[in-house]
Amino acid sequence: MNDDLGMMSAWFAGPKAENAPWFTMWLGRIAEDYAAWRRNYFPEDGVVVDSTLRRHNEPFMDAFEDRLLELLARLKGDVPFHSPRYAAHMLAEQTLPGIAGYFAAMLYNPNNVTSEVAPVTVKLELEAGRLISRMIGYADDSWAHLCSGGTTANIEALWAARAVKYLPLVVRDVRRAIGLVDPATRFADRRTDAELLGTPPLRAMEDYAALWRQIQGRDEREKLGAMAREAMIASPFNAAERGMASVALALGSAPVVIVPESHHYCFEKSLDLLGLGRRSLVSVPVDSDFRMRVDSLEQTIESVEKSGRHVLAVVTVVGSTEEGSVDPVDRIAALRDARESAGKSSFWLHADGAYGGYLRTITIPARTGLGEPSATVKVDGVVRSIDLNLPEHGECAALEAMGRCDSVTIDPHKLGYIPYPAGAICFRSNLVKPLMRQVAPYIGDPPGDPDAERASESIGLYVLEGSKPGASAAAVWLSHSLIPLDSTGHGTLMRDNIRNASELHALLESYPTFVEKAGGVHAVCLCPPGSNIVCYAFRPELGGSLQEINRLNRAVYERFNLTPGERVYEQSFFVSRTSLSARQYSINTVGPFLERLGVSADDYEKHGVFLLRSVLMNPWYSYAKRRGRYFLSELVAELYACAASRAADGIARERGSSGAEIA
Repeated sequence: MNDDLGMMSAWFAGPKAENAPWFTMWLGRIAEDYAAWRRNYFPEDGVVVDSTLRRHNEPFMDAFEDRLLELLARLKGDVPFHSPRYAAHMLAEQTLPGIAGYFAAMLYNPNNVTSEVAPVTVKLELEAGRLISRMIGYADDSWAHLCSGGTTANIEALWAARAVKYLPLVVRDVRRAIGLVDPATRFADRRTDAELLGTPPLRAMEDYAALWRQIQGRDEREKLGAMAREAMIASPFNAAERGMASVALALGSAPVVIVPESHHYCFEKSLDLLGLGRRSLVSVPVDSDFRMRVDSLEQTIESVEKSGRHVLAVVTVVGSTEEGSVDPVDRIAALRDARESAGKSSFWLHADGAYGGYLRTITIPARTGLGEPSATVKVDGVVRSIDLNLPEHGECAALEAMGRCDSVTIDPHKLGYIPYPAGAICFRSNLVKPLMRQVAPYIGDPPGDPDAERASESIGLYVLEGSKPGASAAAVWLSHSLIPLDSTGHGTLMRDNIRNASELHALLESYPTFVEKAGGVHAVCLCPPGSNIVCYAFRPELGGSLQEINRLNRAVYERFNLTPGERVYEQSFFVSRTSLSARQYSINTVGPFLERLGVSADDYEKHGVFLLRSVLMNPWYSYAKRRGRYFLSELVAELYACAASRAADGIARERGSSGAEIA
């Protein structure tokens, strides 16, 4: 047995709850331990709910049991994320430590907004954040915390980017107001607004901290500190106080956020909420593998600046939610370095790794590789080997460069296999904390200098959300402290996921070559998987219009999803769907795929393309093969059978319709 795969079998409950006996024992022990904690807190207080009162409440307990049984019965209609038959959305098993940690802390109901109500789980959250930050490649002076998910994390990243972008202008205004020169330049700062706007983010934060250290070193530090805070509030470039419209007017320049075509829709939402406006989102083309084109990014930055606007942030995607593609983070970071070396403006670099951030574990402490470029499949009753198109060097180089980003979004509740909700936002420098601080006297002390703020172990004062479940922190901490975030632990699962996606991709495209009667249809994949997502569409081999192809694939999708009133036990496999539209992806991006699909650019612009989508997160495919079950092979066989049947039905309908018209 492969030791890596054997180790993983203990991390999850198992598709048939094989690990349930010992895990349910531990859940019972957690509940008993919690009850004992209550009993042992000042035991001399005595009971309140005595035996007589409990007997009096037996009708309620009976009703409770009946309604609970009803709830348990209803939940049986849920989607079987645990099964290798489920290859649809970004959901699968949760780790047993993750479930146990969540269950245990949930009973105590801590609110991680402050250590006053969550003295244990606040520390666990900070420890969990450090584990994730080290996985990214950040140093010990980074900062990370948990949140509800990727959308909140991305909003918070841009919130920080907005504060840092205009910080050099605010610092200049403060120095001028209090008459304090910059020791490095001997001036209160004579750089132009444009020069200050181009300051590298880390330097901007360090200059801010240096200002406060200089103030703290003066005898009149209390007076200077008060004056500095007043000057910060009064600065016309303080976006938090003045709002973005006022800042843009003072600058005579509007900000933009640059994203790839493959960006998540939450960025439109983010710009709306941050007062930047959705029109401030500038999209950069991606290549045929749906990775940001760095040459186009460079051209876009130059174009933005020539138009009199400025770049607030560049967002790179590590694992797009539709295609699973990984942008070339290394080359984007290198572009920023080259711009800074040439004296050009810099920008905040954010990685949206909400989905794919955990893929980095396959590169820690060194690249482990994805194994042989072949897999064993079973098609038409024959076990055979099939070639795989594995993502390798480009994606690994991108993952290794994540630590060069100013911020990274990662969702433990996706590829971290943690129960919902558990997102995370990680910052390269903890100097962002004093910039994000909110005044809330009931959960923290008054603001101090940046060095004191960055050392603070508070959370609620520096984050977007208010109330936060401490149970999520316990879940992330327990799971990640038991399953290492490197190639000896979590990376083994990520490697298997990628291989499974590559296997599905190969099966979909080669199935007709193995089976003589594939039904006159052929699956066309959008691109080779960059991680563990496969997008594809079936087309009749005799051709058809894009509208007909879309109808065919929508019909296949409906077959592999629950319809209203359908029992989950009647559904053998699950897949999801997505779409390509000219509003998001240009003809240049999707042209090669359209050509393989046999449709025109004009039809694409009119109708878009309906795609089937499979996310390969389930950990059990390789185990099942050892027992003679080739679930991915079975899925492809059923997909082809369904597509052939629906295509035949469509042809029959068209012929019937044509006959009626002729008659």
